[in-house]
Amino acid sequence: LRAPLPSAPSRTIAPAVTRFQKTAVATVIATVLLVTVGVIVRATDSGMGCPDWPLCYGQIIPPLDDYKAWWEWIHRTIAAVIGFLILGVAFFAWKDHRDRPSILWPSLAAVALVVFQAWLGRETVRMNNSGDSVTAHLAAAMALLGLLVYVTVRAFYPAKLPARGGSQRFTLLAVLTAATMFVLLLFGSNVTAQDAGLVFPDWPLMNGALIPIQAGMDEQVRGLYEAHALHRYVAGIVLVIVWVTAFAAWRTQRDRRAVFWMACAIGLIYPVQVVMGGLQVFTLLASVALAAMTLAGAITPSLLLLLTFLVGCG
Repeated sequence: LRAPLPSAPSRTIAPAVTRFQKTAVATVIATVLLVTVGVIVRATDSGMGCPDWPLCYGQIIPPLDDYKAWWEWIHRTIAAVIGFLILGVAFFAWKDHRDRPSILWPSLAAVALVVFQAWLGRETVRMNNSGDSVTAHLAAAMALLGLLVYVTVRAFYPAKLPARGGSQRFTLLAVLTAATMFVLLLFGSNVTAQDAGLVFPDWPLMNGALIPIQAGMDEQVRGLYEAHALHRYVAGIVLVIVWVTAFAAWRTQRDRRAVFWMACAIGLIYPVQVVMGGLQVFTLLASVALAAMTLAGAITPSLLLLLTFLVGCG
Protein backbone atom coordinates (compact mmCIF):
# COMPACT_ATOMS: atom_id res chain seq x y z
CA LEU A 1 0.00 0.00 0.00
CA ARG A 2 1.21 3.46 -0.82
CA ALA A 3 1.47 5.91 2.02
CA PRO A 4 -0.98 8.79 1.70
CA LEU A 5 0.46 11.95 0.36
CA PRO A 6 0.94 14.66 2.99
CA SER A 7 -1.78 17.25 2.84
CA ALA A 8 -0.82 20.77 1.89
CA PRO A 9 -0.54 23.09 4.87
CA SER A 10 -3.66 25.18 5.28
CA ARG A 11 -3.28 28.89 4.81
CA THR A 12 -4.85 31.32 7.19
CA ILE A 13 -6.69 33.98 5.27
CA ALA A 14 -6.71 37.34 6.99
CA PRO A 15 -10.21 38.77 7.31
CA ALA A 16 -11.02 41.56 4.92
CA VAL A 17 -10.93 45.09 6.29
CA THR A 18 -14.49 46.33 6.63
CA ARG A 19 -15.82 49.65 5.41
CA PHE A 20 -16.23 50.77 9.00
CA GLN A 21 -12.59 50.03 9.79
CA LYS A 22 -11.38 51.82 6.64
CA THR A 23 -13.46 54.91 7.42
CA ALA A 24 -12.34 54.96 11.06
CA VAL A 25 -8.65 54.69 10.14
CA ALA A 26 -8.99 57.47 7.55
CA THR A 27 -10.70 59.66 10.16
CA VAL A 28 -7.91 59.17 12.70
CA ILE A 29 -5.25 60.04 10.10
CA ALA A 30 -7.18 63.14 9.03
CA THR A 31 -7.58 64.23 12.66
CA VAL A 32 -3.83 63.96 13.33
CA LEU A 33 -3.29 66.04 10.18
CA LEU A 34 -5.81 68.59 11.44
CA VAL A 35 -3.99 68.97 14.76
CA THR A 36 -0.70 69.49 12.90
CA VAL A 37 -2.16 72.10 10.56
CA GLY A 38 -3.78 73.75 13.56
CA VAL A 39 -0.43 74.37 15.19
CA ILE A 40 0.93 75.78 11.91
CA VAL A 41 -2.01 78.17 11.93
CA ARG A 42 -1.09 79.16 15.47
CA ALA A 43 2.65 79.43 14.74
CA THR A 44 2.12 81.64 11.69
CA ASP A 45 -0.40 83.80 13.59
CA SER A 46 -3.05 82.80 11.06
CA GLY A 47 -5.83 82.08 13.54
CA MET A 48 -7.61 85.26 12.50
CA GLY A 49 -6.63 84.88 8.84
CA CYS A 50 -10.33 84.54 8.16
CA PRO A 51 -12.09 87.12 10.35
CA ASP A 52 -15.52 85.56 9.84
CA TRP A 53 -16.98 82.04 10.07
CA PRO A 54 -17.80 79.79 8.29
CA LEU A 55 -16.89 81.90 5.24
CA CYS A 56 -13.57 83.71 4.78
CA TYR A 57 -13.93 87.43 4.09
CA GLY A 58 -17.52 86.68 3.12
CA GLN A 59 -16.54 84.23 0.38
CA ILE A 60 -15.89 80.50 -0.01
CA ILE A 61 -12.33 80.85 -1.36
CA PRO A 62 -9.98 83.23 0.50
CA PRO A 63 -7.96 85.98 -1.23
CA LEU A 64 -5.17 84.45 -3.28
CA ASP A 65 -2.48 86.77 -1.94
CA ASP A 66 -3.22 86.24 1.77
CA TYR A 67 -1.25 83.22 3.03
CA LYS A 68 -2.65 83.54 6.56
CA ALA A 69 -6.17 83.30 5.22
CA TRP A 70 -5.16 80.24 3.22
CA TRP A 71 -3.68 78.45 6.26
CA GLU A 72 -6.87 79.11 8.22
CA TRP A 73 -8.99 78.04 5.23
CA ILE A 74 -7.01 74.78 4.86
CA HIS A 75 -7.52 74.14 8.57
CA ARG A 76 -11.27 74.69 8.27
CA THR A 77 -11.49 72.57 5.11
CA ILE A 78 -9.79 69.59 6.76
CA ALA A 79 -12.12 70.01 9.75
CA ALA A 80 -15.12 69.94 7.40
CA VAL A 81 -13.84 66.77 5.72
CA ILE A 82 -13.40 65.17 9.16
CA GLY A 83 -16.98 66.12 9.99
CA PHE A 84 -18.23 64.13 6.98
CA LEU A 85 -15.87 61.24 7.79
CA ILE A 86 -17.24 61.07 11.34
CA LEU A 87 -20.78 61.05 9.95
CA GLY A 88 -19.64 58.11 7.84
CA VAL A 89 -18.20 56.37 10.88
CA ALA A 90 -21.49 56.84 12.76
CA PHE A 91 -23.55 55.66 9.76
CA PHE A 92 -21.51 52.48 9.28
CA ALA A 93 -21.55 51.86 13.03
CA TRP A 94 -25.36 52.06 12.99
CA LYS A 95 -25.59 50.02 9.79
CA ASP A 96 -23.08 47.26 10.59
CA HIS A 97 -22.54 47.28 14.36
CA ARG A 98 -25.86 48.05 16.01
CA ASP A 99 -25.36 44.92 18.12
CA ARG A 100 -22.01 46.23 19.47
CA PRO A 101 -22.61 49.10 21.92
CA SER A 102 -18.84 49.47 22.44
CA ILE A 103 -18.63 50.68 18.83
CA LEU A 104 -22.04 52.22 18.21
CA TRP A 105 -22.26 54.63 21.15
CA PRO A 106 -18.70 56.02 20.94
CA SER A 107 -19.25 56.56 17.20
CA LEU A 108 -22.42 58.55 17.89
CA ALA A 109 -20.62 60.43 20.66
CA ALA A 110 -17.95 61.43 18.12
CA VAL A 111 -20.66 63.15 16.06
CA ALA A 112 -21.74 65.19 19.08
CA LEU A 113 -18.13 66.01 19.92
CA VAL A 114 -17.27 67.18 16.40
CA VAL A 115 -20.33 69.46 16.40
CA PHE A 116 -19.15 70.88 19.72
CA GLN A 117 -15.66 71.30 18.26
CA ALA A 118 -17.06 73.22 15.27
CA TRP A 119 -18.91 75.52 17.67
CA LEU A 120 -15.68 76.07 19.62
CA GLY A 121 -13.94 76.95 16.35
CA ARG A 122 -16.53 79.61 15.65
CA GLU A 123 -16.25 80.93 19.21
CA THR A 124 -12.45 81.07 18.91
CA VAL A 125 -12.82 83.37 15.90
CA ARG A 126 -15.49 85.44 17.64
CA MET A 127 -13.31 85.81 20.75
CA ASN A 128 -10.29 86.80 18.64
CA ASN A 129 -8.28 83.68 19.57
CA SER A 130 -8.39 84.31 23.31
CA GLY A 131 -6.29 82.04 25.49
CA ASP A 132 -9.26 80.23 27.04
CA SER A 133 -10.92 79.56 23.70
CA VAL A 134 -7.72 78.23 22.12
CA THR A 135 -7.07 75.90 25.06
CA ALA A 136 -10.65 74.62 25.01
CA HIS A 137 -10.42 74.11 21.24
CA LEU A 138 -7.26 71.99 21.60
CA ALA A 139 -8.69 70.02 24.52
CA ALA A 140 -11.79 69.11 22.51
CA ALA A 141 -9.63 68.18 19.51
CA MET A 142 -7.48 65.80 21.56
CA ALA A 143 -10.57 64.30 23.22
CA LEU A 144 -12.03 63.70 19.77
CA LEU A 145 -8.77 62.11 18.60
CA GLY A 146 -8.71 59.85 21.64
CA LEU A 147 -12.31 58.75 21.06
CA LEU A 148 -11.61 58.03 17.39
CA VAL A 149 -8.50 56.02 18.24
CA TYR A 150 -10.55 53.94 20.66
CA VAL A 151 -13.32 53.30 18.12
CA THR A 152 -10.80 52.37 15.43
CA VAL A 153 -8.87 49.92 17.59
CA ARG A 154 -12.04 48.42 19.06
CA ALA A 155 -13.30 47.68 15.56
CA PHE A 156 -10.36 45.34 14.94
CA TYR A 157 -11.21 43.21 18.00
CA PRO A 158 -13.98 40.62 18.32
CA ALA A 159 -17.30 41.71 19.76
CA LYS A 160 -16.80 39.68 22.94
CA LEU A 161 -13.57 40.37 24.79
CA PRO A 162 -12.05 38.17 27.49
CA ALA A 163 -13.67 38.62 30.89
CA ARG A 164 -10.33 39.67 32.35
CA GLY A 165 -7.63 41.40 30.38
CA GLY A 166 -3.94 41.55 31.10
CA SER A 167 -2.20 42.91 34.16
CA GLN A 168 -4.59 45.32 35.89
CA ARG A 169 -1.69 47.19 37.48
CA PHE A 170 -0.06 47.78 34.13
CA THR A 171 -3.42 48.83 32.66
CA LEU A 172 -3.81 51.46 35.38
CA LEU A 173 -0.25 52.64 34.78
CA ALA A 174 -0.95 53.01 31.04
CA VAL A 175 -4.15 54.95 31.79
CA LEU A 176 -2.24 57.24 34.17
CA THR A 177 0.41 57.88 31.52
CA ALA A 178 -2.20 58.75 28.88
CA ALA A 179 -4.00 61.09 31.29
CA THR A 180 -0.81 62.94 32.26
CA MET A 181 0.05 63.34 28.58
CA PHE A 182 -3.33 64.96 27.99
CA VAL A 183 -2.74 67.33 30.91
CA LEU A 184 0.67 68.22 29.46
CA LEU A 185 -0.95 69.17 26.15
CA LEU A 186 -3.27 71.56 27.97
CA PHE A 187 -0.35 73.17 29.80
CA GLY A 188 1.42 73.58 26.45
CA SER A 189 -1.66 75.14 24.90
CA ASN A 190 -1.84 77.58 27.81
CA VAL A 191 1.78 78.62 27.14
CA THR A 192 0.93 79.25 23.50
CA ALA A 193 -2.27 81.11 24.39
CA GLN A 194 -0.38 83.45 26.73
CA ASP A 195 2.41 83.92 24.17
CA ALA A 196 4.88 82.69 26.79
CA GLY A 197 6.87 80.33 24.58
CA LEU A 198 10.00 82.51 24.52
CA VAL A 199 10.01 84.07 27.97
CA PHE A 200 13.19 82.10 28.75
CA PRO A 201 16.18 82.22 26.37
CA ASP A 202 17.66 78.91 27.55
CA TRP A 203 16.75 75.24 27.94
CA PRO A 204 16.46 73.03 29.98
CA LEU A 205 17.17 75.69 32.64
CA MET A 206 15.10 78.86 32.84
CA ASN A 207 17.21 82.02 33.08
CA GLY A 208 19.97 79.73 34.29
CA ALA A 209 17.91 78.32 37.17
CA LEU A 210 15.49 75.50 37.89
CA ILE A 211 13.11 77.85 39.70
CA PRO A 212 12.95 81.18 37.85
CA ILE A 213 10.20 82.76 39.99
CA GLN A 214 11.58 85.43 42.32
CA ALA A 215 10.01 87.60 44.97
CA GLY A 216 9.03 91.11 43.91
CA MET A 217 8.56 90.26 40.24
CA ASP A 218 6.11 92.18 38.09
CA GLU A 219 2.78 90.33 38.22
CA GLN A 220 2.39 90.13 34.46
CA VAL A 221 5.90 88.76 33.98
CA ARG A 222 5.38 86.41 36.90
CA GLY A 223 2.28 84.97 35.22
CA LEU A 224 4.19 84.28 32.00
CA TYR A 225 7.07 82.70 33.91
CA GLU A 226 4.72 80.48 35.90
CA ALA A 227 2.86 79.27 32.79
CA HIS A 228 6.07 78.32 30.99
CA ALA A 229 7.80 76.85 34.05
CA LEU A 230 4.77 74.70 34.92
CA HIS A 231 4.76 73.31 31.39
CA ARG A 232 8.41 72.27 31.71
CA TYR A 233 7.89 70.78 35.16
CA VAL A 234 4.91 68.72 33.98
CA ALA A 235 6.89 67.60 30.90
CA GLY A 236 9.60 66.30 33.23
CA ILE A 237 7.08 64.46 35.39
CA VAL A 238 5.50 62.88 32.31
CA LEU A 239 8.95 61.79 31.11
CA VAL A 240 9.49 59.89 34.37
CA ILE A 241 6.04 58.27 34.13
CA VAL A 242 6.63 57.27 30.48
CA TRP A 243 9.93 55.64 31.35
CA VAL A 244 8.37 53.86 34.35
CA THR A 245 5.69 52.51 31.99
CA ALA A 246 8.32 51.32 29.50
CA PHE A 247 10.33 49.66 32.28
CA ALA A 248 7.19 47.99 33.65
CA ALA A 249 6.43 46.69 30.16
CA TRP A 250 9.96 45.26 29.96
CA ARG A 251 9.48 43.57 33.33
CA THR A 252 5.94 42.22 32.90
CA GLN A 253 4.80 42.37 29.26
CA ARG A 254 7.60 40.82 27.23
CA ASP A 255 5.40 37.84 26.37
CA ARG A 256 2.92 40.23 24.73
CA ARG A 257 4.90 41.57 21.82
CA ALA A 258 2.45 44.28 20.70
CA VAL A 259 2.19 45.76 24.20
CA PHE A 260 5.91 45.50 24.83
CA TRP A 261 7.02 47.17 21.60
CA MET A 262 4.32 49.84 21.86
CA ALA A 263 5.52 50.80 25.34
CA CYS A 264 9.14 50.84 24.16
CA ALA A 265 8.24 53.02 21.16
CA ILE A 266 6.51 55.53 23.44
CA GLY A 267 9.54 55.51 25.74
CA LEU A 268 11.71 56.48 22.77
CA ILE A 269 9.38 58.92 21.00
CA TYR A 270 8.48 61.04 24.01
CA PRO A 271 12.09 62.06 24.88
CA VAL A 272 12.49 63.13 21.25
CA GLN A 273 9.36 65.22 21.69
CA VAL A 274 10.88 66.81 24.81
CA VAL A 275 14.04 67.70 22.90
CA MET A 276 11.89 69.16 20.12
CA GLY A 277 10.27 71.32 22.78
CA GLY A 278 13.69 72.60 23.79
CA LEU A 279 14.53 73.35 20.18
CA GLN A 280 11.56 75.71 20.05
CA VAL A 281 13.57 78.07 22.27
CA PHE A 282 16.66 77.97 20.06
CA THR A 283 14.75 78.21 16.77
CA LEU A 284 12.53 81.04 18.08
CA LEU A 285 9.39 78.97 17.54
CA ALA A 286 10.09 78.26 13.87
CA SER A 287 6.95 76.97 12.15
CA VAL A 288 8.53 73.73 10.88
CA ALA A 289 9.99 72.81 14.28
CA LEU A 290 6.73 73.66 16.03
CA ALA A 291 4.69 71.59 13.59
CA ALA A 292 7.04 68.61 14.03
CA MET A 293 6.75 68.81 17.80
CA THR A 294 2.97 69.05 17.69
CA LEU A 295 2.73 66.11 15.30
CA ALA A 296 4.72 64.07 17.82
CA GLY A 297 2.46 65.48 20.52
CA ALA A 298 -0.57 64.10 18.69
CA ILE A 299 0.98 60.71 17.91
CA THR A 300 2.26 59.98 21.43
CA PRO A 301 -1.13 60.24 23.21
CA SER A 302 -2.69 58.16 20.42
CA LEU A 303 -0.10 55.44 20.98
CA LEU A 304 -0.76 55.59 24.72
CA LEU A 305 -4.48 55.14 24.15
CA LEU A 306 -3.73 52.22 21.85
CA LEU A 307 -1.41 50.74 24.48
CA THR A 308 -4.09 51.07 27.18
CA PHE A 309 -6.62 49.27 25.02
CA LEU A 310 -4.21 46.49 24.05
CA VAL A 311 -3.41 45.85 27.71
CA GLY A 312 -7.05 45.96 28.76
CA CYS A 313 -8.06 43.45 26.09
CA GLY A 314 -5.48 40.94 27.28
